[in-house]
Amino acid sequence: MILASLLHYLSAVITIILGSLGGGIAQGIAGLNSISAMQRQPMSNDDASRAMIVGLALIESGVIIALVTTLVMLVGAHGVSVLGVSFAELGIALAVGCAAISISIASSQVVRACTHAISRQPLFASKIFTFMLLTQSIIEAPIIFAFIVGLIIRSSTTPDLTIANGLRLLSAGLVLAIGCIGPAIGQAIFARAACTSIGLNKNAYSKIFPFTLISEAVIETPVIFCLLFSFIILFTNFPGGDANLTMPCVMLFASVFCICLGALGAAIAIGRISAVSCLQIANNEAAYGTILRTNLLTIAFIESTLIYSLITSLLLVTKIPGTL
Repeated sequence: MILASLLHYLSAVITIILGSLGGGIAQGIAGLNSISAMQRQPMSNDDASRAMIVGLALIESGVIIALVTTLVMLVGAHGVSVLGVSFAELGIALAVGCAAISISIASSQVVRACTHAISRQPLFASKIFTFMLLTQSIIEAPIIFAFIVGLIIRSSTTPDLTIANGLRLLSAGLVLAIGCIGPAIGQAIFARAACTSIGLNKNAYSKIFPFTLISEAVIETPVIFCLLFSFIILFTNFPGGDANLTMPCVMLFASVFCICLGALGAAIAIGRISAVSCLQIANNEAAYGTILRTNLLTIAFIESTLIYSLITSLLLVTKIPGTL
């Protein structure tokens, strides 16, 4: 089928296009702001340059994974004329491509803030550099999750894959494609504020560092929930052939958008709350305990909305005839 072949090659192209687009824009943002930071404080040129180079290399990882995924889809492809396989490959493309562009833009904000922090605190550059590596490493998690899901989807495709199960695999990829956007935005907002806080008050580093570990772990939970839900979809088969697909597909994609939009709102909200809290810690170290407790309490309420979305999505999946 022409449509199946078109989707197959389009999926491979979409993966690398999204990855390259995100990587290019992100590296431009990081490089531009790093040069600006060097101009502000010539004394920090060597340290800021080192941070920029390492940061750009980490941003590049998303593009590299997108390239590997593209090659996996193109080399040794089977069932190119099967529509079900093409739908599954579109799921791989969206998962890896959207994750790559999301984490690249988020990582650029970390490099941007860290180079400016180094220009403000050149004698504290090594600690700021370590902090940048930590935050960027955590931000990279969604692309790893997307790549794992992509490999599972790839291994699940067979030349006789039905359209129903192809759409199921597409939805599994779509969960991470949309689900990683919110955490990436939340991580970018928070990590930028955390690096800025260290630049404003280096003495608060001992308090900002553990606060960052807690906050970034919590911001990352929505994408972990999406990964869990993606696994549930991956190991749930549609019974029978391709007849009467309308209602199962509506219920499946409704459950996908339910968990993904819940993750989007929760992650961005947590990122904003944690960013403000981090800046407050830099401005008022003595109030660290109060700020931490208030932040955790607020986050707990925000996380509950994500749990409600997950419960609803699970109920929708269980209502699909013959799945459980």
